[in-house]
Amino acid sequence: MSIRDQIHNYYEIKVIEALEEMAKHKNFTEDQLVDLTCLALNNLPCRYFRHEVDMVFYMSGQELEEIHQRARMAVADAIRYLESHKANS
Repeated sequence: MSIRDQIHNYYEIKVIEALEEMAKHKNFTEDQLVDLTCLALNNLPCRYFRHEVDMVFYMSGQELEEIHQRARMAVADAIRYLESHKANS
């Protein structure tokens, strides 16, 4: 197993969860969803982990909630950006 397969960014999980919830009724294509994920992640810090259980164990409830809120805000911003640029196309 390569090192690449053993490290993950916790924000990726949270952004995808937020995107699934926030964009489900917007009829985005799969390509647009991937673009939205990239846009959102580019506006967030990295928070790497090897085992998700370690990440959750060592963070406080407040830190977990902050990550959740930051991910939702980044997704909302990405959706606004994509929708405003779609209207201009």
